[in-house]
Amino acid sequence: MMAAWTPPAFCRSSWASESARALWEPRFRAARTACEDLAVLQVAEGAGGRVAVIRPASLARVTRLAADHGVALRSLDAAPANAHAVAAGRLGRLLVAIGDTALPIPDPIEDRAEVDPVWRLAGAVAGAATVSVAGDWAANPLLAPVGLVVQPLWPSGFDCPDAAARGAALVAAAGRHGREEAIGWLRAALSWPVAWSALHGIAEVKTPVFRFIRTTPPTPGVLAVRREGAAMPEGAARGLGFPFAAPRLSAPRAA
Repeated sequence: MMAAWTPPAFCRSSWASESARALWEPRFRAARTACEDLAVLQVAEGAGGRVAVIRPASLARVTRLAADHGVALRSLDAAPANAHAVAAGRLGRLLVAIGDTALPIPDPIEDRAEVDPVWRLAGAVAGAATVSVAGDWAANPLLAPVGLVVQPLWPSGFDCPDAAARGAALVAAAGRHGREEAIGWLRAALSWPVAWSALHGIAEVKTPVFRFIRTTPPTPGVLAVRREGAAMPEGAARGLGFPFAAPRLSAPRAA
């Protein structure tokens, strides 16, 4: 009997408009760079070792930064290409240990392939198909596949207090090292309304300015998670459903 075919892991994104892309794509790039640099700089301050996700193109810069501050840096792996690695934001990235850090303990939530980890984190009750969640911006893992995340490992939930503490520490470190603006953009993105859904092995994540799809464990019916946001972003698309801004209504014409 042949084994069931599964597609290779992928993550593909698209923008609501070219103007939204021109505005937010460089901001996201700056936020990713700031997170990589701050992972080193926080360790240099004595904050303890940590595991971080580094983009391959950033490795030379981060290695120089670590050397300048006397921080040890070593690669742990090149991120296995599977659905949960995509969900954790590690596809096409390097997992590295910074400072005196033990090898990361495998996250058990990633090893249970019968359902997407996002669905587990949402705390869905039996029989539910849609769940609404809330919590601190730093505990939001929904945008991790495109590199917008505070930490590489899964939080305990959307209201994870440890993740919230790491977010506060990241903001404080950004202030000390001149990265306030870039981390502010990360915080903004992770505070937006986001709609996540999964069906037949494909997860779709929609924000007011961009969307992406990725592989996920297959499900026979639609699963959906809505994370209510604190504010709409500049350049948000208008639409009839969540998470988009309400469409503008035209004034009625005079008879």
